[in-house]
Amino acid sequence: MNRLCHSLLALTGLLAIVSLGAQFLRAENAPAPELAPAPHAAKPLAAVTVTDSKVETKFAVKPKELSETVKKGLAYLAANQQKDGGWNQGGGWRVGTNGNARVEGSNVVDPSDIGNSSLVMLALLRAGNTPVEGQYKEAMAKGLTFVLAQVEKSDSSSLAISDVKGTQLQSKIGQYVDVFLTALILAELKGKAGSKEKELVAALEKTMTKIVKNQTAEGGFANNGGWAPILSVGLANKSIARARQNGVAIDNRVLERAFAQSQASANGVVAMGKPGPGMGRGVMAGGMMGMGGGIGGGGLGGAGAGFGDAGVSLYRFGQGAGNSQDIVNALKIDGEKARQVLKDAKATEKEKEDAKKKLEELKNAEGDNTKVQEQLRTNVKNDGFTAGFGSNGGEEFLSFLNISESLLVKGGKDWEDWDAKMAKGLEKAQDKEGSWSGQHCITGKTFCTAGALLVLLADRTPFTAEVLAKPERIPTEEKK
Repeated sequence: MNRLCHSLLALTGLLAIVSLGAQFLRAENAPAPELAPAPHAAKPLAAVTVTDSKVETKFAVKPKELSETVKKGLAYLAANQQKDGGWNQGGGWRVGTNGNARVEGSNVVDPSDIGNSSLVMLALLRAGNTPVEGQYKEAMAKGLTFVLAQVEKSDSSSLAISDVKGTQLQSKIGQYVDVFLTALILAELKGKAGSKEKELVAALEKTMTKIVKNQTAEGGFANNGGWAPILSVGLANKSIARARQNGVAIDNRVLERAFAQSQASANGVVAMGKPGPGMGRGVMAGGMMGMGGGIGGGGLGGAGAGFGDAGVSLYRFGQGAGNSQDIVNALKIDGEKARQVLKDAKATEKEKEDAKKKLEELKNAEGDNTKVQEQLRTNVKNDGFTAGFGSNGGEEFLSFLNISESLLVKGGKDWEDWDAKMAKGLEKAQDKEGSWSGQHCITGKTFCTAGALLVLLADRTPFTAEVLAKPERIPTEEKK
């Protein structure tokens, strides 16, 4: 069995090298490779309905005071807000309309886009700013107006949400990354938008419905091509979990698919014969054997393994472990409700049976997640793992955030060591003007700066009381 495993691993590595070499040699204007079979269709789900319910959140650890490094980064982002209220990618290459070749230089058009804007707003929110309070409340208010306008003019069924095309985010981590980032910031801003709350709820309903209706049975999203689209699927899963934590009613099948996808990523399940959960041929990478959409599709896919992770374990495992924890966090809310049902003398037998089933599902999910988190705590001590692609791009900052928010839930020495390591490295990498730049792939200063800040501000990630409570098991009397 061990010899067979080693042989398969060697074959996978060889396929990765061949795939990468073929991508680099392909002419820019050559046709994209033939797409593999479409992903498994998911059963239609109802539209998401968002209520104005209030949810109390708290921090997993005592947040640190904002450092000078963080303050400089926030000031940089606020100073670079555009007149329309949004943020652009902050320079760097883009994908043009002529054969999808890169466009570079000082004269590249760089309009505001909803993806970069949403991540900036999330960083500002973590630092204590909303449209109604905080040092940067005006920037948040203008940013929210920009985001709401973009959502309003988008259609109600597809994953498209922006008419700005060719961004680094779309090319590198997925064509539909914009809607996933938008849903994430709207979910976290729910209840904090002041006079714009009603509009925010409508926009959140629209974006979450887009995601839910387009999620495949494997937990991925068809045609979400890119270099490492597993990272945008991670943002989709995170937005689903955060929306659920903040009181949004979402079909449990959506959470189940997202959890299965995250577990598959973390456990290194390779889709060789058919699409695996959220990945594989044509599901995430948009092409055969993880080759993505080719140069014409916006970059390399998940080199050979079919993950859409560009062959970088940091991206795949960071996404899998981060989302595994995200989804368990969301499931814990239902777990607490189930416990209350079992204590309710007026609850029917069916209600109690359903409650027991939910608690058993939570127990199993927690068990699976515990194994993943144990592996994560080992992986982060390996410099080779945390090096990612070899230098920091936006993909690394996003992966670091996934890891930070995952380690944070349990806290303790593993979290403290990781947080200190991130602080030291990011402080050293900050530019004099307060920004961060990427050295590969996603190089735009907006995404990299917002991503770096979110890692530094990870201790301010909000969680519900159920998430932070110690795991409970089903009492013996409740199992009978």
